[in-house]
Amino acid sequence: MKNKIFLRIMFAAMILFGGYSCDTDLLTDLDDPKYLLTPENSDMSMMFTNLLISHGRGSTGGNPVRLEGGYVKYYATYSNLMLMGGLYQFDQGLNDSPWGVYSGALKMAVALEDYLVKQEDPNLVNNLAMTRIMKVAVLQRLTDFYGDIPVSEACQAYINLNMKPKYDKQEDIYEYMLQTLDAETQAISDDEALIPFNWKGNNDAKKTRDIVYNGDLNKWKKYAYSLMLRLAMRASAADAGMAKTYAEKAIAGGVITDNADNWTLQTKDGMNSEKSPYSSFFEGSPSGDPERYVKLGEYFVNFLKTMNDPRMKVIFGGRLDPSITAVTASNMQTYWRDVTKWNWDLTLATGMVHGTNANPAPSLAEYHQIYTSPNPFLFIMDMPLVILTAAEMNYLIAEAAVNGWATGTTADAAYEAAITANMTQLSSYSGLLETQRITQDEITAYLAAHPLGTDAAARQRLAEEMWVSLYLNPTESWFNVRRMNLSLPDNSASAHMPVRYAYVENERSNNLDNLNLALTSLGWSANMSREEEISKPVWWDAN
Repeated sequence: MKNKIFLRIMFAAMILFGGYSCDTDLLTDLDDPKYLLTPENSDMSMMFTNLLISHGRGSTGGNPVRLEGGYVKYYATYSNLMLMGGLYQFDQGLNDSPWGVYSGALKMAVALEDYLVKQEDPNLVNNLAMTRIMKVAVLQRLTDFYGDIPVSEACQAYINLNMKPKYDKQEDIYEYMLQTLDAETQAISDDEALIPFNWKGNNDAKKTRDIVYNGDLNKWKKYAYSLMLRLAMRASAADAGMAKTYAEKAIAGGVITDNADNWTLQTKDGMNSEKSPYSSFFEGSPSGDPERYVKLGEYFVNFLKTMNDPRMKVIFGGRLDPSITAVTASNMQTYWRDVTKWNWDLTLATGMVHGTNANPAPSLAEYHQIYTSPNPFLFIMDMPLVILTAAEMNYLIAEAAVNGWATGTTADAAYEAAITANMTQLSSYSGLLETQRITQDEITAYLAAHPLGTDAAARQRLAEEMWVSLYLNPTESWFNVRRMNLSLPDNSASAHMPVRYAYVENERSNNLDNLNLALTSLGWSANMSREEEISKPVWWDAN
């Protein structure tokens, strides 16, 4: 018996090791350096595509809805889904989420910039300029969330083994970003032979990995100047001189003033990673309640109704038909885009009350019947992600004109162009019902009813219009509400809207000395609570 067992073990061993011997004879070829996964052996142009996707998708989705969307009153719910955005209850995981840019988009931008610089190839000048422009776009969102952050030494671990980067002050970060945009707009070459990010082995000489502007360098210049204008105006209360210089330079250089030039990332109804993050959030899983209890906020709904704003047609969804008394996850999935199951009367639209942790309606069914949902025909799975728009730029031009700065146009003309651009853009989404699209007559009537005005009234109008126009970009809306000092009611009587995010736990574990130096330089205690920290304004928030 023992002999039989021994023979079976020996036979199995012969098969095992014999198989490995035969299968690995040729693997020694992989010792050749050409097979190592290094930048030199890789198609680095793919990293630029991934950078665009990471920035576009990372700027949208569920967290901006439930956090910044709650801060600025777009959305409300009684569930714990919104926490920080509804009741202002601090949640470390949600707070830390935007910091993930360091291991995502920013790391890609830094790595690609480092690779391109080391190539010392003048034919890659446009690649380097576009990479640096995107690096600024990523940094802008990150610093506007947290204030002082590592920039000059950020993401250097694989380059020089620096695992503990120092923090840069936000005013220095802004100066660096503006100077970078100024330099890179000048660096972009108009040589048609220099197709940006034309990948290795490509047979089409005009093919590019640029999935936003398809290698159109004029549009990249407009985008860079638009970022410059956004940054300049955001710094205008903290450093008016610098803001004026760069705002005028950006406007003269040519910012985005037409929706055809908007920075837009396309999506499609395919894999989860390809769908619109906003739509995936609102629609939910196949077995889940599609709205996840999120309704339009009371203050936002009432404001649009008071203004008789035609954007209600695009933004407002319906209220569940009163005949439907039993609500389950499965039937809500069925009802989600069934127009017959909803009351679409805009005059009766009702926003959800802000800052409550209990269903204000007698039942779940009545909750859906009373409160207005986000429009499901706006949030479809292939909804494009529009991250920077002509409307935003025209509003900023109007504000610069109100400041008396050189803009080449009047504040009134820019204001009207901004509203027209926003209403036109909102009407362009393919999922909308025809009755939900805004007509030119409605735009004309709205402009006549709500002129810009002058002085303080003009600034208030611009702040309100920017707020409404940034509905599909809640994070940038939150930045602008803070910077433009737009007064919005608190969600809770015991707390005020957060004005920054607290530094993340990972930094407290891995980079504590540099974090404490940053806190000390700001005059803050390293032991203050997170609730205290999110009430401390960033540098540009001088209002």
